[in-house]
Amino acid sequence: MSPSATPQPVIAQLVETLRTLAGAHPGFRAAHAKGIVCAGTFQPSPDARRVTKAAHLQGGPVATTVRFSNSSGNPEVHDGQPGVRAMSVKLQLGGGKTADILANSIDGFVARTPEEFLEFLRAQLPDPATGKPVPDAVPKFVGSHPGAAAFIGRLTQKPVPASYAQTGYHAEHAFLFTAADGTRRYGRYHWIPEAGEAFLTAEDGSKRGANFLRDELQARLRTGPVAFRLELQLAADGDPTDDPTTLWPADRPRAELGRLQITSISPTSAEDERTLVFDPVNRTDGIDLSNDPVLLARSAAYSISYDRRSRGQ
Repeated sequence: MSPSATPQPVIAQLVETLRTLAGAHPGFRAAHAKGIVCAGTFQPSPDARRVTKAAHLQGGPVATTVRFSNSSGNPEVHDGQPGVRAMSVKLQLGGGKTADILANSIDGFVARTPEEFLEFLRAQLPDPATGKPVPDAVPKFVGSHPGAAAFIGRLTQKPVPASYAQTGYHAEHAFLFTAADGTRRYGRYHWIPEAGEAFLTAEDGSKRGANFLRDELQARLRTGPVAFRLELQLAADGDPTDDPTTLWPADRPRAELGRLQITSISPTSAEDERTLVFDPVNRTDGIDLSNDPVLLARSAAYSISYDRRSRGQ
């Protein structure tokens, strides 16, 4: 399967539907519009090279750019609104090359394919006749898509992080990792916060300031670095690698890939927000794509979104 497997019109419709749901916000991402950009260093673990020959996992420290964000396409969204949060990490490989890891606060994804994701988004659109959401549209979709129901169930258990530094982040997609000896294993990334996890109810989140996640992170960084461990959950034979809605059993082995220390917020965070592109397809030798159709469609969607926001649309 190639990145062009999803028809371009479907990808364009995904971006347009996300923008419609968020409202008009020229110059911002169609999703994950509100964020904060940070700097840090990733230190690979000795075990990492046993899993992959990827250059950034061979031993030396790696400079990183990190973006925390809210999944909404509204850059003014209140930080206490329930929903997915994300951590995107860009690792510097030298020579102008980078590798990206994208992960969300809720494990898995809401749809198996881009077409299914578009159907889910359209279920949230208002009825043109009334201007209000169709009451049974989302429940009808969820009722006929078990993966979506399970995802939303996990979201309701962890609706609002108390801190960007106190939630785990999970890559939706599987990748194929190749070690120097030729060993090949599929795996999924998981960022584990060293400060532990802490979540708020929707009611408690609504009582915090509109930008409390940014404010809390700034205050936390004044006392020292924020740290995450990167683990790779390894698939067993038969575990699906092309369906982001299906989680692998919790007892699958994990390899420790390294430790990320976030040390500061970028002084040019606002500008970085507009110019940076994080793309899970951006990787290096030793890490290959799976046949996950959502993964394979993301680059094209990001390209459309970047083109529009760079033109102030």
